Amino acid sequence: MRPVLPILFIFMGLVLANESYGQECFEGYETLFEKGSETMSYQQFHELELDFVKNLKGCAAPYFEGKTLTGDDIYLTDLKGKVVVLNFWFTTCPPCLKEIPELNKLVTQFNSDEVIFIGLARDTNQQLDAFFKRFGPFQFQIIPESYAIATTYKVVAWPQSMVIDANGKVFKVWAGADQEPVQLVTEIKTAIQQCLASGN
Repeated sequence: MRPVLPILFIFMGLVLANESYGQECFEGYETLFEKGSETMSYQQFHELELDFVKNLKGCAAPYFEGKTLTGDDIYLTDLKGKVVVLNFWFTTCPPCLKEIPELNKLVTQFNSDEVIFIGLARDTNQQLDAFFKRFGPFQFQIIPESYAIATTYKVVAWPQSMVIDANGKVFKVWAGADQEPVQLVTEIKTAIQQCLASGN
């Protein structure tokens, strides 16, 4: 029986390491400040930030919860087994607004039993209600006042989108407005399809 114990301890260690991996991934953002950032220009440091968030693939998505504009409660843990698409945005962000029509089309292309679309807005309920009355709906499930979640998810450029696979791991991140909405949505759609095809 003795040889079993070391193997058991190793296995438990791997499990525990895996459970905390996402937190270590996202908390790794703090190490950017140890790379001589005090001597960098804003643009140089921002490039480090963008590189960081775009390389979070495989990290466990940090837990969050929130209440949507329609009063529904969302708990990330309840979405395990589904692909989750996040979009961080706000109503006075022109690149964010430019994406909405294309993102709305994306929602209609997937079964809600398999893929969940969540828009995490910085704005209040009142600001969002006024915005949607004027400009029309955003078909994602909208959680208002999500700045704390954006901070946890290291949103470094608005808008920022993320696909989380069915195992709760980050699959891909897009930060800022480097590409046209049509191209962005094409890439998000491909990422979703890859997650669905792999069962992850």
